[in-house]
Amino acid sequence: MTPAELQTLVTALRASADANIINMLAPATRNDNALAEYINGKANPVVKAWRTSLPTNDADDAPDYSTYDSLVPGKRDSWNLFLRTNRDLTRTKVRKWITDVWGNATANSNAEAILLAGTENATRAEVLMGGTDATTGTVTASKRNWVGTVGVTELSGALNKP
Repeated sequence: MTPAELQTLVTALRASADANIINMLAPATRNDNALAEYINGKANPVVKAWRTSLPTNDADDAPDYSTYDSLVPGKRDSWNLFLRTNRDLTRTKVRKWITDVWGNATANSNAEAILLAGTENATRAEVLMGGTDATTGTVTASKRNWVGTVGVTELSGALNKP
């Protein structure tokens, strides 16, 4: 994390209404190890976020290929290109590529299945850092401002600054 990102996180932690965070930050009970573990855990309630690197196997496993034969050759070729490397679903054009090949992302559609494979549950730290929701068809997920794991050493250092 950059120093500015750490400051944003510390500000969000100190403003949090989460009883667990409040307790772990309290001077008498401060526990930076437990706090780092807690904020690196998945947010509850769940916050869906777009994956920044959708593995090709996950994208390949998502659709029902029984309709693949009915795709026009250009769309099939396009899908083959899509599956050559991991994809960043935070990018609008990547999500549009999916709907261009598979059609609108409606309930139980192949496009929806692939888009859902392109989401993951955000961590508490990622939620605290904020983001912007982006919707494609029936799937809405956050384009996070920051993605990663908070180290206890950097967290402790940032919390120790006034």
